[in-house]
Amino acid sequence: MREMNRALLLDMIRQGETVSRTDLARRSALTKPTVSAIVDMLLDEGIVREVGFGVSPSRKGRRSRLLELNDDAVAFVGMHFGVRQTTVAVADARGQIRMRTTHRSFRGQPGQAIRIVPALVTGALREAKLPRSRLQGIGVAIPGLVDQATGTCVLAPNLRWYDVPLRAELSRALRAPVIVRNITQAAAVAEGRLGSARGVRSFAWVYVGTGVGAALVADGRVLYGKNGFSGELGHCAVHGNSALCGCGRTGCIETVASGTAIEAAARASVKGIVVPSGHGSGHASGNGANPRKIDAQAVAIAARAGDEEARRILARAGEYLGMGISYLLNLFNPEMVVLGGRVIQAGNHLLDPVRASVAAHAMRGDGIPIALSTVGDDIMLRGAVLLAMEGDRVEGTSAAA
Repeated sequence: MREMNRALLLDMIRQGETVSRTDLARRSALTKPTVSAIVDMLLDEGIVREVGFGVSPSRKGRRSRLLELNDDAVAFVGMHFGVRQTTVAVADARGQIRMRTTHRSFRGQPGQAIRIVPALVTGALREAKLPRSRLQGIGVAIPGLVDQATGTCVLAPNLRWYDVPLRAELSRALRAPVIVRNITQAAAVAEGRLGSARGVRSFAWVYVGTGVGAALVADGRVLYGKNGFSGELGHCAVHGNSALCGCGRTGCIETVASGTAIEAAARASVKGIVVPSGHGSGHASGNGANPRKIDAQAVAIAARAGDEEARRILARAGEYLGMGISYLLNLFNPEMVVLGGRVIQAGNHLLDPVRASVAAHAMRGDGIPIALSTVGDDIMLRGAVLLAMEGDRVEGTSAAA
């Protein structure tokens, strides 16, 4: 209970410039002695400092000492192990990212990741001018199944990682608490704090990138399931699909609605798609027209520029994705659905087919908004930072960041 109260007061101090003990007690509904005891502890630890006096409500009243967060007092680290690259960020006590560094992806090389990442963290802390001794927590976002009890990455098919004890190894190397979550779970935390779902207590966050995944938030808390394996929407099968998935099964939504599937469809297209010049992804693809790889972002750009084949490819992916989202709506009945991942750059060329498919397949899809994420491309990294700051206490809640 003391730790929860401490986290609550720290949240309030982070949100404002200065605040008094009296204000903290009033806003938190905690007793003044409880607030004073926690504030004294934060002062002793150097996390909070006193910065003068506030104005008394009455001229005769005793003026309150004002408190503010010492931004340099502690450091937090967020990590995103992506299929394309690995990113490490260092944030201060307020959660502001001061430094980030990238490294190539560790696909098929979990051992190398565990050996190299601690050095990346040390270097990033140095660049951020925050001593390693101030490191208080580490949050990790990874595209795979994570055992909640052990922090082990049980399976990350797109990374080709199997049974990797991430939490144990990183905790040992960096001597700090580590919390590991699936990328969609981390992203849902960030969306609920910072994005389209802020103020929404029940929502589904759906990722469309290298794979397809989902995180479910109910009453402000991410639903992890028994072991933490919930949300594997991409590995639900859809009728009429016989493609082999990276998980070893056939028919998964991921094989027809992910960014990887969209890229494969563009490369296999007989008609090809035309990408406007200046986007670095090639002017055409399909039937061997251009050997340069075309990615899902290029397909989105082509669709926005009016290319009919790119729009057809996105419409097909959106139809299958809508089927998957219909499963979520039928089972979970959330207040809203938020789409994230690099494929959402296609905008309405993906969103409209998704909405049409949901309308056709969901029992009660009417009135449930389907929106695009507004946090940004680094949403998983930001979610990892939030997890580092507050651990299991932050679960996609709608409180202010």
